[in-house]
Amino acid sequence: MSDAPIRHPVKVLFLDVDGTMTDGVIGFTRSGDLRHFWVRDGIALEWARELGLLPVVISGRSSLAVEARMHDLKLESYLGAKDKVAVAQTVLDRERVRWDESAMIGDDLPDVPLLKRVGWPIAVADCSRELAPFVRTTTRTAAGHGAVREAVELLLRHNGVWDRVLERYGAGA
Repeated sequence: MSDAPIRHPVKVLFLDVDGTMTDGVIGFTRSGDLRHFWVRDGIALEWARELGLLPVVISGRSSLAVEARMHDLKLESYLGAKDKVAVAQTVLDRERVRWDESAMIGDDLPDVPLLKRVGWPIAVADCSRELAPFVRTTTRTAAGHGAVREAVELLLRHNGVWDRVLERYGAGA
């Protein structure tokens, strides 16, 4: 992970789903699709929301499995989004947040337009190599195996609130 590319707090975190919040494998059954989500990514996103970092999921694919997980985590989500930048702009306008006060975690070329706009572009360790010129931070952890947790923890540290998570569980100094 690299040093913070911005000095001020991050207020909104945009996330891709497939290949970012999941390992990128999509399974299909007769009743629908399925994805694997890392449980620690989910709890980190709950901490983020509680501590003033709004997580917003934007995916180009619609999925009942993803919809169920987003509902479970109570995350704002936009599935089947054709233009991730337009969706993000709507969120930023509503929240009165500037682009340079936002971050994005992505994994592949469809994420480039949004990665180019945010103040802190982040890629997962196993991202497409073409993302390298567009990100400032790359996780050490692979997608669907804790990459989101790693990035959220970094952002919460940057925002100066990580100690509140540790204190909640009696793990603080």
